Amino acid sequence: MGSIAAIVITYNPGPEFLQNIQSYLSEVDHLYIADNSSPKLNFSDSILDNPKITLVNNGGNEGIAYRLNQVADLAIKAGYKWLLTMDQDSYFDAEHITAYFEYMQDYNGHEQVAMFGVETVTKPELIADLSSPADQLITSGSLLNLSLYPAIGAFDERLFIDEVDHEYCYRSFIRGYQIIQFTHIFLEHQLGEAVNVKTIQGGQRATSFHSPLRVYYMVRNFLYVKQKYKAAEALKSVFKIRSTALLHRVKNNVLYGPKKWQTLKMVFMAFSDFKAGKMGKKQV
Repeated sequence: MGSIAAIVITYNPGPEFLQNIQSYLSEVDHLYIADNSSPKLNFSDSILDNPKITLVNNGGNEGIAYRLNQVADLAIKAGYKWLLTMDQDSYFDAEHITAYFEYMQDYNGHEQVAMFGVETVTKPELIADLSSPADQLITSGSLLNLSLYPAIGAFDERLFIDEVDHEYCYRSFIRGYQIIQFTHIFLEHQLGEAVNVKTIQGGQRATSFHSPLRVYYMVRNFLYVKQKYKAAEALKSVFKIRSTALLHRVKNNVLYGPKKWQTLKMVFMAFSDFKAGKMGKKQV
């Protein structure tokens, strides 16, 4: 299977960060911490003095795509074959990551798999070697095939954050490579701030909120990716489903979120910037 490096992209991480990286540090050959905090964070000596860890930090928020490309290039030059991509708030239980890497090694035809991924929503009762093709995976917990990375191309830095992982998956699929998800391997992963809210009908429901700026990136970048792959017949049903899901997410943030008007303003700005071709980092 070849050697495995890992990247975790940080942005003002909380105190649980050190514990999170310990959940996979012993399973990989090297860890790159790509820090987007601004100003630079002062990392602990346990990180700075660890020869198994490289800190990549130039004092600014360069976005997700740039950091993935930066570290993918470093990992390839260092001779690594696979890159485990992690978020700062994600972690594996020990038995899950051990099984994950074992199943990867045993997967027939892994050389043509652009990216492996895991389950992040519903924790399975049992760990099992069960997999299925996927339309897209999220960055955290995925394993990037660095041998195919030059042929597929770099992550699209016009996206900055959001849709970076999905766009890479769609591009890989169109170019004939597989995207595989291990459905019985679980990653502990936080998606937004989950809270209980009172609905318009007077009931209660749990929903996740995002900042107005994050909603902006979600909307603008989805429109961009959908437009980029509008000619791909195989993805039409995917975009139809995802359009409905995004509409519900935006609705929840506008109706129930703590910053309703700011969110609504950023949604309109997302449409405007997409139409004007204004991509990359949003200046606010």
